[in-house]
Amino acid sequence: MSQRAMKWLLWLVLICAVPLPYFMIESGRVPAAQLFIFAIVTAPLLISDPGFTTGFVAALFISQSLLYGAALYLVARGAARRARPGGRVLVVVVVTAVLAVVALCNVYRAPLSHGPGPTNLSGVFW
Repeated sequence: MSQRAMKWLLWLVLICAVPLPYFMIESGRVPAAQLFIFAIVTAPLLISDPGFTTGFVAALFISQSLLYGAALYLVARGAARRARPGGRVLVVVVVTAVLAVVALCNVYRAPLSHGPGPTNLSGVFW
């Protein structure tokens, strides 16, 4: 696996599964992918409803998704640079397996999820 492929694959896995704190009216832990979805949904609302509240909510989602996207990209890039060419596949497999186990646990606390309490990754998106 090339260094570039490892970087992007690892970044995608991190974006989809790492529970990250978010700050809104209430706080919680969600994967960056959910923040991206909320940013994509709220950004067009700035055109149809350019009020303060809509702008504030959109700015929070957009800024947090960009911040976490960049931070996780730097983590993936650093890991790809440090991994030896023969061990890159193993690193991606181990990180993916660990995050898959984490995603099955109730470590996320997300808005619009199955309830007010902690949930797993399926509860965040479905």
